Amino acid sequence: MEETVVSGTIAYSNSEEDLNQSSKVNEIKAKLTLTNAQEQDLREAFNLLDYTGEGKIRAEDFRVAIKALGYEPTNEELQTMIRAVDKGDTGKLSFENFETAIMRKIMALDSDGDIMKSFRLFDDDDSGFINFENVKKVSQILGTYLTDEEIEEMIDDADKDFDGLVSCDDFLLVRL
Repeated sequence: MEETVVSGTIAYSNSEEDLNQSSKVNEIKAKLTLTNAQEQDLREAFNLLDYTGEGKIRAEDFRVAIKALGYEPTNEELQTMIRAVDKGDTGKLSFENFETAIMRKIMALDSDGDIMKSFRLFDDDDSGFINFENVKKVSQILGTYLTDEEIEEMIDDADKDFDGLVSCDDFLLVRL
């Protein structure tokens, strides 16, 4: 079973002052592995589309497989997923390419779900938007006291349509 490694960086510190004054950054890696049942489901979906038995499926059949697994990517998302794994632009995907594309999709969905949980934490009045008061309240609950200017700057950075509110779409676009 192939593992997909995702790399990123994380800043850490024992105090807020250290974090603001230095840039301690460590490399982190996370591995996503499939259970045997998940691997078997993927293999079965792949094999159904491997009409020639050569161990490859046509890129255009990838849509069928991914839909069978419960995902509904747009055409653009689908092409992006295929291009990311079909490096030789062969128009065919091996099982390993197929598995990698599916695992990346799973990880992206999990990430978006986590982001939405964070959004709902701030949107405590269920308005569908995060405003100044929402951020102030959450910062106080967390014991991270921000100045009004800092909160306004955060809202301004995330607010893409300049209405003073952070929508769900705005929030999803913010990447630290």
